[in-house]
Amino acid sequence: MMRVQVEDDIKNENGGCVKNSNNNDRLRLLRDIARGLKDIHNDGSIHRNFHCGSLSIELDHAFYIVSITDLGYSQPTNPNTTQDGQVQVYGVLPYVAPEVLVGNEYTQAADIYAFGMIAYEIMTKLPPYYDVAHDESLASRICQGLRPSFNCFNCKVPPLILDIIQGCWDADPSNRPNANELYTLLYQFGFDAFFVQSSLAYRQVLEAYKLNSSSFTDIKEIKVHPQAVYTSRLLTFKDLPNPKDADIVQT
Repeated sequence: MMRVQVEDDIKNENGGCVKNSNNNDRLRLLRDIARGLKDIHNDGSIHRNFHCGSLSIELDHAFYIVSITDLGYSQPTNPNTTQDGQVQVYGVLPYVAPEVLVGNEYTQAADIYAFGMIAYEIMTKLPPYYDVAHDESLASRICQGLRPSFNCFNCKVPPLILDIIQGCWDADPSNRPNANELYTLLYQFGFDAFFVQSSLAYRQVLEAYKLNSSSFTDIKEIKVHPQAVYTSRLLTFKDLPNPKDADIVQT
């Protein structure tokens, strides 16, 4: 359980972790979620179904209380491949790593990919792929390198945080940071952003705050696709392309 001081808290109607909070609140959330994931991984465990719905974020006076729940131990350890070649995966499609979508085993790196999606939602206040159907076509595009866009609704994310998120999304699991590295990166960024006015992190957060304060679109203004599903379910795909990165592939 992690405590983060905040102003207020709102969960979106799709069960996600959208926040009505400032940049500092969101950075603290990222850091403390990463700390929770680090503890899980250092224990030798894998979440296997990590998404915003598996976070418990409550407001206690002036603090968020953040917990990672639904560790997925009751779910199948790895994807199942049927006799006709279909891959069956249990989870929330936008948060499932591409290597898992094609039938490879869950690893801690798959949790890191999911963290990147959680971080995207926290920083942009938008659930990933909210405007498209969560179907086999989307799964195929994800394997081909599709990732959520940051060029939406005039949202400004500090470039150093953007780099961390995109590192979590790498199609090659071995290129993603591990949970210890992720926590260290976010802890250092937060320290610099909060306390070191001469740092690049401080300047980037200040710039993002100024831009977002004047132009951030209200989350209530977005229209979620009727086939965008943010609850865990059995996903079945066949003949998806091998995962790869794309230079610029965004919704």
